[in-house]
Amino acid sequence: MTEDYIVEIKGNEALLDKFIDSILQDTCKADKEYPHPYILPSGEKFLNNSVVEYFINKKPFIAEKAIQFCEKLRKLDESGIAGYNYTLELWIEEHVEKVYFNKETTWEDTLTLKPEIDISAVNQEYLTFMCYVAITLIKYGASFEVVVANEYFDMVKKLGSNEVDELKKHGSKKLPKTLTEYKDQNISCIANDVFATIKIKVKEENEESYRAILEFICKLLESDFPKSYSIEFSSKIKNTLPIKGLPKPGVHYLFANAVQYPALHALMVEYSNLALKKWEWYNNMQDENCAVPSTFAVFALGLEDPVYFDLVIKYMQTVDEEHQSIQEKFTPAFVEKSGINKQSFPVFISCILSMQEHKSFKIFAEQFSTIENLELLLACKRNFINYISEETKSEWSEEDLKEMPDYIWKYVLYSIWGPEEKYPALIKKSKADLKPLYQEILVIN
Repeated sequence: MTEDYIVEIKGNEALLDKFIDSILQDTCKADKEYPHPYILPSGEKFLNNSVVEYFINKKPFIAEKAIQFCEKLRKLDESGIAGYNYTLELWIEEHVEKVYFNKETTWEDTLTLKPEIDISAVNQEYLTFMCYVAITLIKYGASFEVVVANEYFDMVKKLGSNEVDELKKHGSKKLPKTLTEYKDQNISCIANDVFATIKIKVKEENEESYRAILEFICKLLESDFPKSYSIEFSSKIKNTLPIKGLPKPGVHYLFANAVQYPALHALMVEYSNLALKKWEWYNNMQDENCAVPSTFAVFALGLEDPVYFDLVIKYMQTVDEEHQSIQEKFTPAFVEKSGINKQSFPVFISCILSMQEHKSFKIFAEQFSTIENLELLLACKRNFINYISEETKSEWSEEDLKEMPDYIWKYVLYSIWGPEEKYPALIKKSKADLKPLYQEILVIN
């Protein structure tokens, strides 16, 4: 296939200058087709990374101009910062990391200043731009890119700049203090958009305290605050949700406390809808406990009232099934609280489908031992494609649409009754009026 865009920088400098001017004047567009090259009003197309590479290597390097240019790109590029941040990271590697640091690679990379480096001679424009790139990665990049951002901050500090300390104290200063700070006689809240932290302290436990906290967080999330963040919460009362094995970071206590006030449930729903973003995380919860923002609010509401069942389904269809498993702890607590019935059944199935292989719990099999509930499950099997999220189905080929439902159905059965080899004995010992239902449900195509 012939490319209809230019890639080569050498020999095309004059055209690239036109692209830069067009980007800065907001007259440049991005192609809708991958890899989304930039398009001049006159029709010429240039690969985005080549345009960025040309611009960022122009002399002299002025951080303010580079930041202005990158801010234009962030709004222009079809892929957001993912369309060009690799080029920026390569530039930082070549102009800062390799120039000033030695890298030791064992089980993780360690950067140490080269002994001959005079940090007073370091180009401060580079460091200011590095801080900008780090902030951009935290705010708009994938959640894992916070690691790269922190590496940049570490390099900037080692090179003698106090910019990182200023960012820790004041954030980027791009958000007004009315959004990032709140204090009254009951609570204090402070947020830092650079390090994606929300710190909350409760002095007096009452409904108004938690109302103010939820309103503070919701307004913050409506702004240009990072979508992956940590909530550090301190209070005298530490209620917990009735979910066995659920980790207990501060955000758990926050929503377990707040859910005690029915008048605040609508605000918790508002927070959940603002916070729930696929591939975003609470930054202070790692590994097996990683959780998409909104997790504890949704769990609290889901155990509180059936009116919030649709919110739970939305949550379960949004979580990253490959990397998050904390919802497995919610399912048995939900079944214990709500049982299996016509209203709760769709929630149960959404919980099972939120993971690649949900653990089997005894309470599940106990619930599916009546005619009514087995009929619910059988109806689900017959129309199983309707229980699979539209987003998931949109990623399937026509062949997948034929084969995947039966494949996934096996995992539903496993989550209820365990391994397939148990099914014959289950059918054999079942009551006469249940046997036909078990037989049809447990038949695997």
